[in-house]
Amino acid sequence: MPQSKLVGLMFEAWVDIDRVVEGLTPEEAVRNWGGGSAFAWTLAHVTHQLDGWINVRFQKHPPHPLINDSRFAIGGTGEAEDWEEIVIGVAEVRRDVRSYLDGMKEDDLDLVIPYDGTFSKVREKGLSLRHALIRLSAHHYYHIGEIGTKRDSLGHKVGDYPGELSQAI
Repeated sequence: MPQSKLVGLMFEAWVDIDRVVEGLTPEEAVRNWGGGSAFAWTLAHVTHQLDGWINVRFQKHPPHPLINDSRFAIGGTGEAEDWEEIVIGVAEVRRDVRSYLDGMKEDDLDLVIPYDGTFSKVREKGLSLRHALIRLSAHHYYHIGEIGTKRDSLGHKVGDYPGELSQAI
């Protein structure tokens, strides 16, 4: 269990997003619902940022070959072809993130690295691990709500979210 409540929130976001996509068939997962993005694309999309910020920037790992695909970035197509490959890629990215974050204490989150991405204010100050985790968690929960709303409109029941948040309290 993580020492930092913010790391716990990130891990809880994974539990919640997994719960709102649970039970999808591969066909449902890759279908674009109501002109929006496919559930598979959305899961790959939030993981794209997770990989880019934590694994690539903080850990200096090479980007994940599937999840780093530009189609999963902001402004991507919303389309995804292979649910099973995405699920495997998400698990691989999370494994590397978890091994880095697990056991971190609050003070560890003050680490700041240079940032060359699209957020100009972050470029000026650098990217702190704390800022990255807040933004990544919020991004996950934004899309958890999106997926949950779409699934509810399809008659699927995905439960309430956020969930217990037991790792974050």
